[in-house]
Amino acid sequence: MRRLALLVLVLGSLASAKGVVAQECTGCHTSKRTEPQTRFANGLGRWTDSQCFGCHAEINDVAVKRQKREPDPRYFAIPVREDKLAHLAKTPLAYMNAPELLEHPGQKVPRISSRGLAAFLKRPSTLSQKEGSRAPRMMAYPTLQSGDVKDVAALLSVRLPAREAPTSKLSASERKDADTLWKARCASCHAGDKPLSGRDGVSLGLYTPEWTYEYCREQPPYARADRQMPEVPLSLDEARLLHRLFDEMRVEKERELDARVTRLAMKDAAMPGAVPPTMLAYLWGPFFRDATCVHCHATSPRAASAFTADEEGLKTYLKKKSGEEYWRRLETRALEAEHGLVAAKPGMPMAGMELPVELRRLIARWVVDGCKDTEGKTWCRR
Repeated sequence: MRRLALLVLVLGSLASAKGVVAQECTGCHTSKRTEPQTRFANGLGRWTDSQCFGCHAEINDVAVKRQKREPDPRYFAIPVREDKLAHLAKTPLAYMNAPELLEHPGQKVPRISSRGLAAFLKRPSTLSQKEGSRAPRMMAYPTLQSGDVKDVAALLSVRLPAREAPTSKLSASERKDADTLWKARCASCHAGDKPLSGRDGVSLGLYTPEWTYEYCREQPPYARADRQMPEVPLSLDEARLLHRLFDEMRVEKERELDARVTRLAMKDAAMPGAVPPTMLAYLWGPFFRDATCVHCHATSPRAASAFTADEEGLKTYLKKKSGEEYWRRLETRALEAEHGLVAAKPGMPMAGMELPVELRRLIARWVVDGCKDTEGKTWCRR
């Protein structure tokens, strides 16, 4: 009976998350995210590959207790290096900031726009800065279908608007009025390289103009205790004008970012000199974990089908794709961090921080020199 009950539970969760995109949301954005399948005798939870949040929440808990020198029997079963555990105690992984509730109870006006959600899932934008980086911390789904948006909304109990006004380009006079309104009411907190609020105009396009209008009035249920936004005088017509501006901001910023990705030149970025032998050993081994590749490319079927985060997976990728493509995806992530927006072909590590520039330059040199392994064999296809 217990097996039958478990089967019903699994099938029920899969039914509510029909597509691949929605299924990938379950481990970070649902109430089940902190419930392990079972627990071992030492108290450590047994987690599935999709339960990223719960697994790392427990690892972080063990890491913090280790730093405080508090005894914890789970410590001996955690498959994490001591130095990495110390790092996690101070710097949790990106998805630990994933909200469980996307809409707070009591809201009569739909908060999230269907069009805005689709744009966000295809090319996420930054919703908050962590560790000084604007790299978006959400997974990207470039091939998103309209059905995926509905599946995600249903899974996460998001009430999408029954109808939305079609997109319409701002006239010259409307753009001038919208820019003036933006500068007068919004720019002080939502503009600049690192917006004070964490959300720029592109990110604000995730919401509906009706919700923005209500939220700016600072009335219950929006005036929560943790709210930091001041009351902003804004009419509904002004909110709708601003949201048309947000749509155009996204188009313009996407175009600007993609143009920069196109101009990337590997030889210009490559560090001079040969890659040290110790670095070759690193790139073919520990790099996959240190760069957080394994968190998706060794667990998620979707990610692993594109690239497997181990030595054999890298060899396969270099033969099928190219060394330049490998470097380009890493370099793209640095540009995404600058723009607070994901590129048309997402950078790596997706949902994580960009790699240090010195490491990216070393990888560029490694590719220029033929992607050599520790025995001197070249694997790159240029």
